[in-house]
Amino acid sequence: MKKYAMFMLVAMLTIGLPISAQNGQRKQRVDDNNRMRQEMRMTAKERAEWMAKQLELTADQTAKVQALLEKQDAKRTEQMKKFREQREQMTTNRDKNREEMRALREKEMKENQAELESIIGKEKMEKMNLLRESRQRKPQANR
Repeated sequence: MKKYAMFMLVAMLTIGLPISAQNGQRKQRVDDNNRMRQEMRMTAKERAEWMAKQLELTADQTAKVQALLEKQDAKRTEQMKKFREQREQMTTNRDKNREEMRALREKEMKENQAELESIIGKEKMEKMNLLRESRQRKPQANR
């Protein structure tokens, strides 16, 4: 009887440990994904400080960059609110609306890049673009 009880205990532990380990890994993955999402949402001030550090911006340039980023964030928030309202009202012409949104976003990105370049200069803008490209490639290399 003792051998049977010992066998059952070993069998339960053998089956139970991998299952609990998998649950722990799954929870860790979820936590990692949430942490990554939170890290991606930097405030305008944090982005400006990061750019100042990476590009060696002056205090004046940093302040102007932060103001620009705050203006862009406010505008983007307002636009997303507007687009959400429109999306709820419209159920047709989704492709057309998507293309309009994409074109508007691309236009704004170009305008924002030009305005940022006027603040920090062409040389630092080129450095910023290289930094941005390397950051975009980095997650792909880890996959």
